[in-house]
Amino acid sequence: MTSIDPTKPIDVLVATYNSASYLDGVLTAIKSSVPVSRVIAADRYSSDGTLDILKNHGAEIYFENKSLGHARQLLLEKVETEVFMMLDSDVLISEAHWYPNALKLLSDRNGEGRPVGAVVLLPMSRPPPPLQKYTEFWWRLMPSLERNFFLTNSTLFLKDSVEGIRIPEELGATEDVYIWLHVRGRGYTTLTMRVRGIHHFAHSEKKGYWMGANLRTLQKFLGTAVLPFVIRNVMAYPALALVAAFFTRDSNVLKYNLRRWLGYLQGYLFPEKFHTISR
Repeated sequence: MTSIDPTKPIDVLVATYNSASYLDGVLTAIKSSVPVSRVIAADRYSSDGTLDILKNHGAEIYFENKSLGHARQLLLEKVETEVFMMLDSDVLISEAHWYPNALKLLSDRNGEGRPVGAVVLLPMSRPPPPLQKYTEFWWRLMPSLERNFFLTNSTLFLKDSVEGIRIPEELGATEDVYIWLHVRGRGYTTLTMRVRGIHHFAHSEKKGYWMGANLRTLQKFLGTAVLPFVIRNVMAYPALALVAAFFTRDSNVLKYNLRRWLGYLQGYLFPEKFHTISR
């Protein structure tokens, strides 16, 4: 594939809701390392200073109050650049020169010859520590899990890889799974790349319930394609947490991830109750 010009500006898409705690630092950092054409925000009627921060950064602001899936779709429909980035308001990338290296991956192919449609940036610090330790253990044991990991928190995309996507507005979470499956359906693969930075993972104590509920909702749209995620996060999670805790010799890995699994389970069983996260 042809290389991508690292000096060509790209659109940066940000979904916000009461994001003032981290947003200014997040946008300042991304502008220092990426040639930004437009910052495009979908805001859920924030009341904490988020809008002032967005305006100070010259962002285009659109409002929505339906779901995160609807916000992502709204943002995708505004993209005009060949390459764009999805960036969550709590992900601060502090590494200065990551962008050209990420573009090299984005213009590459995997071992099977599939073009890369998205590169997921993995900040080195991803609290809370018991969750990061759990994840790192399994990634070391099975490196393919890291290579195939996908989220939309800080991800570069080729615009063509999401062409024609229609994210169901019923998805308050797990829209990343929907996007990943769409990218793969377009004939693309995805890669990961580690960078210095931090994903604060705001409201992590509530996300298990929220993601479990929306995993159930996603299943209504995609059927058996979602089963690997259900098996891992609803059925196998306790055993995976136990193994990770044993080999890392850290009981907090088990305690935290069991609580998170219980949230996943309750959310999956009672999606109507936990479909929306309270913040």
